[in-house]
Amino acid sequence: MLRLQQFVAPLIASVLLLSIPTLRISAQEATSISQKQCAAATPLPNPWTKRLPQGWWKKRHEDILSSPGREEAQIIFIGDSITDSWDAEGGGLKVWNREYVPMKSLNLGINCDSTQHALWRLDHGEIDNLPKLKVAVVMIGVNNKGITRDKPADIAVGIEAICGRLKEKVPHAKILLLGVFPRFFGKDNNDDVNSVIAKLNDGEQIFYLNINDHLLKTKGAIKDRVGHVTEIGYEAWSNAMRPTLKKLMK
Repeated sequence: MLRLQQFVAPLIASVLLLSIPTLRISAQEATSISQKQCAAATPLPNPWTKRLPQGWWKKRHEDILSSPGREEAQIIFIGDSITDSWDAEGGGLKVWNREYVPMKSLNLGINCDSTQHALWRLDHGEIDNLPKLKVAVVMIGVNNKGITRDKPADIAVGIEAICGRLKEKVPHAKILLLGVFPRFFGKDNNDDVNSVIAKLNDGEQIFYLNINDHLLKTKGAIKDRVGHVTEIGYEAWSNAMRPTLKKLMK
């Protein structure tokens, strides 16, 4: 009996040791798993159509893919309705035409998008074939609080995932990451998200810039409690961003 125990015990130990490597995962795999479990970082088409005509979101995505001269783009703007209105009447059109059309800019903003929806678009061609791209401007996250109801920590993970996708797909471009704009006219400055994403700034490819104070101090810049901005707001946005953007364009 003693001899049997002496034989079986080492055998069991060997089996357990052999099984340990199968339980290990790399740091990259662990990050991937955490993002899959985080809704804000899981790519998804936008199903939220309460305020949009049926099929509008898909059409807007397809319009971006077929934008005339998109391969010539040197700047892209990634975001939600706040970004979407950059080149819209009643929004930032005048500033856009003056400042960003000459710089060969492409608007990748879509109304009602959260981080997971922007991620889906980046995975489905919107940043493919952009050989001349120099800067990607990212400002998104407001709808993650107001529509998809994601936690601040998850929103930060979603924004980090967007930056990761840009680094992967357009490694030749710089990323100008803006702090999430204020909600409720400054009652929520999204500090809980911005304090986290500010750490993504590496001084090499990702550059973080928070212009919330500038927007709040500019009379008439904030349009509503959601965080949309007026024409004055787009002017203020452009002025606050210009020095950093010019530096990155070089």
